[in-house]
Amino acid sequence: MRRIFTSLVIAILLFSIQLPRTTFADSEEAPIVIDTGKIVNGRTLIPIRVVSEKFGFKVQWDQNLKTVVISDKTTKITLKVNSKEATINENKVSLDVPAQIHKGTTYVPLKFLSHAFGASVEWNQSFKVAHVTFEKINILIYTQIKPIPLVTDEQFKTFSQIANEAAVITDIRQAKAYFKPYFTDKLLGNIIWYKGLPFDTQFDAEKNSMITYKDIYNSEATISQSTHFVSLVWLTRTMQLTFTDEGWKIQKIDFKYLYL
Repeated sequence: MRRIFTSLVIAILLFSIQLPRTTFADSEEAPIVIDTGKIVNGRTLIPIRVVSEKFGFKVQWDQNLKTVVISDKTTKITLKVNSKEATINENKVSLDVPAQIHKGTTYVPLKFLSHAFGASVEWNQSFKVAHVTFEKINILIYTQIKPIPLVTDEQFKTFSQIANEAAVITDIRQAKAYFKPYFTDKLLGNIIWYKGLPFDTQFDAEKNSMITYKDIYNSEATISQSTHFVSLVWLTRTMQLTFTDEGWKIQKIDFKYLYL
């Protein structure tokens, strides 16, 4: 009976840690990313066509009148280039700055999304990005700073392998050069000082591994891995990643026991 119970617990554990490879902290799905926003004279401008179409609206351009018409079954929005006035279902609305064209794309002030669609708009000064929420749709509109790229599958495997190799350091001089592209200076210094990591256990990137992102901007990520250590004991390794000017790097590695 005990043997059956133990087998059942192990099966439940294995099932519970077989998580999706990638998850996002603040949303059910990855947000839609648009990197063509602009800041002009201190005002945040967004490309109205692409945003409207992501919301499910139809967009038409009248070349003669220089107007944009955005519509669905219940709403009709009309914008005229170089005008601070727009209409929403025949009701006039004032814009902070006029609709304008940049390289063939019509831009409107960010605040207009709240008036026109009832969308929620938040501005993140650190990343120079507008987070727009409409119904269940999340859109990130970047202006001056490019979006942080997700960790690729190849990078995921590389970080796992690098952490395995850093378990034991035998040649300090070679290790400093070899590991520098993958670890922050502080973490690498600690690894060199202690001549490796607390455990020399090897983890398989293809099994019991996942990656999560701290926030919707993907500013930090965590790789979590589990492996069978000894009888009825599993070992978990978490690697906290940060995005630097040189790309993604591991800034912290933790280990924990999981007992059955």
